[in-house]
Formats: sequence, structure tokens, C-alpha cells
Amino acid sequence: MKISKLEYKQRINSIKERLKKDKLDTLIISEEEDIYYLTGLTYKSLERLFLLIITESEVSFIVPKMELAHLKKVDHVDVIKSYWEYPAQEPERWNDILLEIVKDSKLIGIGAKTPFEILAFLNSVNLNIVENSILEEQRWIKSNTEIELIKQASRCCDISIKKLNKNAYFGMSELEVFSIGRSIQQKVIKETPFDYLATNILVAAWPSRISYQPHGIPKVSDVLVDGSHISLAFLRVNGYSAELERTFFTSKPTKKQEEAFELMMEARRRSYAVLKAGVIAEDVDLAARQFLIEQGFKENLMHRTGHGIGLGNHEGPYLAEGDKTVLKEKMVVSIEPGIYIEGVGGFRHSDTVLITKNGYEILTNCPDDINSLTFTNLKPIQKLKGNIIKKMYGI
Repeated sequence: MKISKLEYKQRINSIKERLKKDKLDTLIISEEEDIYYLTGLTYKSLERLFLLIITESEVSFIVPKMELAHLKKVDHVDVIKSYWEYPAQEPERWNDILLEIVKDSKLIGIGAKTPFEILAFLNSVNLNIVENSILEEQRWIKSNTEIELIKQASRCCDISIKKLNKNAYFGMSELEVFSIGRSIQQKVIKETPFDYLATNILVAAWPSRISYQPHGIPKVSDVLVDGSHISLAFLRVNGYSAELERTFFTSKPTKKQEEAFELMMEARRRSYAVLKAGVIAEDVDLAARQFLIEQGFKENLMHRTGHGIGLGNHEGPYLAEGDKTVLKEKMVVSIEPGIYIEGVGGFRHSDTVLITKNGYEILTNCPDDINSLTFTNLKPIQKLKGNIIKKMYGI
């Protein structure tokens, strides 16, 4: 399953139509994901810029000279030009080639994440530029093929977390959790047209030690003991992303942990009750946030309720107070309100969710109730394997 050449062409044509509407002569695209979206080309730019320039009449591509060997032709790109190196001397810089292409443009659009050096150069030669979200907004609405690719990534998330749940036990090491990610990558390699530059597999568990820190860093030496843990499958599979998170326990949760878990679940229910096409993005966030504030957890909230998912694991629209985007059918978002209490734990589930005309479809599929996510069985075989791994790595 992959995006067809026709769909890439349609995406570029849609951009050209929007140029007319927004009265732009030119759109300059520099982000890897954006160029991938329009061409299907995977690469790692590092410090060497790749620039896609779209006008109503032509699509030009500026690449480092070292890339020409495999980029002599790119579908739906009319002109490919190369610069010598980064850095380079005039007239062999990317700047010189870009100026040659856009020098007669009256108004140039750039994305909000365009590197400052591009912006600074365009200003230095007195060209008129304006921030424009044409491409960002186009990416928010997924095609049928994109939805199928996100569903494929979602199934990999399901397999990851179900495997973790099956093997979870008191004393499980983070290394054992990491090994699940390796098995998922092997599955993707065997069963799909694998693109390693467009695939990232992260399967981990935030142990109780840091589960109240949503962006804390697990250590290889961490083990899952008392308290709430948060499992994570954060995947990009052949270009398209999905995520799945679950709060789980490897010993009986305390009363305070049970209460926090159920309040998190109620916040999720309230967000889902609002979620559908036509709703303003921030209203989904406020449905969860206001409830948790009313319950006395204002100081225990650390992030928005969700974000868009597509080529990027995190992209717009954002289910956050301040985002006035009207949600539309075929957008894909996460739903993940969380509560974080030092000394008690972190409590967050996350799912990948497709917005439909009258509601939503949850694309990730894993139990979310506290009984299904409490693992107190001894699991002697898993524990024996885990002990061997711990000895090997001195844990």
C-alpha cells in the first residue's frame, strides 16, 4: 500500500490552485515531511537544504550536488537544479540558485517552520515574503489511502502494546520493553514495502519512577515495580504515524491511583463526547481540561488534550486552548488528557482517532479499563527470560 503517482500530482495541483486564491506567485517548501508529502521522496537533509519551489506554471527542486546521482528525475517536478555544497562560495550556493528562480516573484509564501537562514536571505535581497499555511492545512485532511496507511501504523501500535501487556510483570526491565520495538520493526520489514528513512519505531514504558513527568527519560536500568506506568507505542511506518499509550500497573493500585485513573478516564469521555466535524479544536481540550480543573487538578495538568497525526507524530490541528481550527472529516488526532501527581503517578491514555462526519473512529484498539491494565500474575517464563537479560546487562 502506498500513495499513487496520481495522488502526488493532485496534491501539487491543489497547491497551485491555492496560490491563485491567496494571490501568491511562489511557495517555497523546505521541511522534509512537506517535500515527502508532495513527492514521496525520502532523504535526510542534515545541514544541506532541499528546496521545492512551486509556482502556477512550474515546480522546481534545489538539491545538493551529491544527491543528483539518485535524483535525476522526480515525478511531477519540472526542473531539478543543484548547488555545490554547504557552505559554498557565490555563485555555487543554494542561495544563488533560489534567487535565480524567485527573483521576479512579487509575493512569496513560506511555511511557519521555514529555517531562519532562508527567511534572512529572502529579506536580504528585498523580496516580499509572507507566512502561509496552504500546505499545512492541506495535510490536515487525509485521503483514503493516507487513512489506510495510518490504520496500518495503528495496527502496529496495537500489536506493540498488546505484546507489552501480555508480558508485563512486577520487576520487568525497560530493556524487555525496548525489545518489543525491535520485533515490530522486523515485522514492518517483512510485511510492508519498508522505507527505513520514513520509519521510526519507539516502544517504551515510563516507569512509576517518572510517570508523573510526561517527558521524563526512562533508563535502561529501570524496572516496573509499584505504582502507575505509562506504555508508549510512538510509530511512523513507511511515512505515516500513529500512537497508542496506556496507564498500567504491575502491582495492585492504591486508592489514590484508582481515583486518579478514573478521573483521567472521565476526562477522556468528555473529550470524545465533543469530538466531531464542525467542532472548534480548543473545545475538545476544554471539555477535559475544565472538568479536571473543577476536580482540583489544575496544578497537575501539563499538556493539551491532543494533536494532529499524519506524516508527523505531532502536527496540527492542536486540541489545545487557543487553537480555533474548525475540525473536519478525515482529520486524524490523538486524545490524551493526563493527570500528573508526584508521589502518586502519571495517568494518561492516548489513542489515534479519525474524525468522521458525525463523530469519530478510534483507530488504535487496546483495553483501557483499570482491571485489564493491572498485571499481577507471576508470569514465571517471562520473569526467567527477564532475569537472563538483566544479568547480561548488569541490571
